[in-house]
Amino acid sequence: MPLFEALILVASIVVLVIATQSRHLHPFLALVVIAAAFGLACGFSISLLGKTFGNGFAQAAYSPGLVVVAAGLVSAIAESTGACALVWRCLGRSSIAACVGLIAGAGASPSAAFATVTPLLPPAGDGGKERASTVTLALALSACHGLFVFSPVPIAAVAILDASWLRVALFGVPLVLVLAAFGAAWSRWSLEEAGPPAAAATKIDVVPRVGSPLVVLLAVAAPIALQIVQSIGDIPSEPLGGAGSRELVIGVGRPLILFVVGVGIMVVGQWRQSARFLTDRNWVDRVLGNVAGVFLIVGAALGLQRLCQETGMAELIGERLLGLPVGAVGAVMVPFLTAAAIKTLQGSSLVAAITTAGMVQPILVPLGFADGNGKALAALAIGAGAMTVAHINDEYFWLVTATARLSPLRGLRHFSVGALLQGLIAIVALVAMSALMPRP
Repeated sequence: MPLFEALILVASIVVLVIATQSRHLHPFLALVVIAAAFGLACGFSISLLGKTFGNGFAQAAYSPGLVVVAAGLVSAIAESTGACALVWRCLGRSSIAACVGLIAGAGASPSAAFATVTPLLPPAGDGGKERASTVTLALALSACHGLFVFSPVPIAAVAILDASWLRVALFGVPLVLVLAAFGAAWSRWSLEEAGPPAAAATKIDVVPRVGSPLVVLLAVAAPIALQIVQSIGDIPSEPLGGAGSRELVIGVGRPLILFVVGVGIMVVGQWRQSARFLTDRNWVDRVLGNVAGVFLIVGAALGLQRLCQETGMAELIGERLLGLPVGAVGAVMVPFLTAAAIKTLQGSSLVAAITTAGMVQPILVPLGFADGNGKALAALAIGAGAMTVAHINDEYFWLVTATARLSPLRGLRHFSVGALLQGLIAIVALVAMSALMPRP
């Protein structure tokens, strides 16, 4: 049964690509129809199908949906005041885009973090270089989220496996930098010479440059900082305090707070222009209309993700991978393949990390990971697998493709394949580390 459900998911991906590529069906409509067909084919009752999809859609409306709306308002004000011109010239360089992705990747949610930094990205409709910068940032963010010690995915794996934070950082940080560099190279190679985007970038009213790029940077940096604080606050050892302090730390990264802080900084920093724009009903309607498509796509993607999770296929297939005969040196591939399978089948990196770590923890000794180095490598292998690979049941995939103005097919080709290659590089490096380290 789980293999059958996995095949249905593969067929759903193929149908969505054909529907959006050949028939030019809007991704939101395609996702809704495919989610319903997927649920019915997997044996969901009508009631359970509607409830499960609705729960995912409702979750997406708050997170990352509210952050997407906030980013749209910040971006529109910045573009309308001309404040983004200097920022766009900087973020058009892959090296700077990768650095921004590495910082944002430490946030509590990759989709919310990516949406927060979108005002800094140059319009993707201008050419392949701009699209390459967007994908570069997304791949760097994904690598950091999966392997940087203070990101939610490694935090979950380290806590469950009782690994050493210091050793995970020692092994993981250089690997994150390598993967970010590869992501930049891959994006330049695959996108800078590519053809025109799937759709032309939508322009907001442009006025003479009266805005400050520093305000835009602050409107983005402050919410990212709050998300990083929230991520660190999730560490079980409570480094930022427990009880009421912990609730405060975790609360500062909620979407509502991010909305108020980001938009608030932009409004206060550009008060005269913002007051004129935000009291113009036509301008606001146009901005909200521009983000509505992404908002709906993200909601439908999370609805499909919930359906994938409810089938239980990911956990069942993951359990079968735990017994793969990979040998002593290749033992680190077991947590990687398990996490990668669970992530690919159900869409959430954090769920994949938590589930895989819970499965691997009882078999650490048979796998040869009883010592500190072994646990650290296992935690990193789980993180590497949990970032491999994003596709149609992951809202992050849709945020990246929408921002880069890529069709779903091109999103799979440029972003999903890039993330897959990053995962493969990571596991090769971890296998090499495992082979060089003494066994307990």
